[in-house]
Amino acid sequence: MKARAWIGAALCLAAGGLQAQPQLLFTFDSDVEGFQNVVRKADAPAGWGGGATIQQNHTAGGWQNLLTKEFSWGPGGGVENQQLAMQELANLGDLARISFDVMVDGGSFPPNTSGWFQLTIVGNSDGAAGWTQRENQFTVTGWHDASDNNLYTLHIDQPFSWLGWEPGDTWFQLWTGANSPDNMPVNFYFDNVRLYAVPEPDALALLLGGGLMLWFRRRG
Repeated sequence: MKARAWIGAALCLAAGGLQAQPQLLFTFDSDVEGFQNVVRKADAPAGWGGGATIQQNHTAGGWQNLLTKEFSWGPGGGVENQQLAMQELANLGDLARISFDVMVDGGSFPPNTSGWFQLTIVGNSDGAAGWTQRENQFTVTGWHDASDNNLYTLHIDQPFSWLGWEPGDTWFQLWTGANSPDNMPVNFYFDNVRLYAVPEPDALALLLGGGLMLWFRRRG
């Protein structure tokens, strides 16, 4: 077998070990996948290359948080039981992370209106941290011009602890929301919500090293 093939085999071996880690992934390709207070957008926002999205509509200015996802005891996100997968992830401590894409465009705001806006992300659980609110996260821009129809995107990637999800927690909620002037409701798009574990460096090195050992043995 050629060296390139053996390198590929080594990487596949490493990937196989990493895939054993729990992961939930929601891409909204066919439906809202159990997310709440959202509508599915098959072809919006314009210019987004990630496929379908969900949009959360905040119909009034000022602070407003909506329950976006309560992880259930049923299947979803690529696992048989979302709640058990979340518990397993939370028990990994700082290795567990949440990531997703959030967007705004001209259709996210009332026509001919300009003003400031903020994104709020909230984690809720039965642990000691409980309700954990992260405000003003849309750092790509915090201002909308009335004539601006551009697409702005933000990628969130944070540890579970950032949302107060901790080892030993047994139920989990994700809330998202907006803050803006009273005349300026904000509608955010979301996509690619992923709950996953980062492999420990030692484990990753062991997996890669094992694959490379196979390659060297074959060359010998």
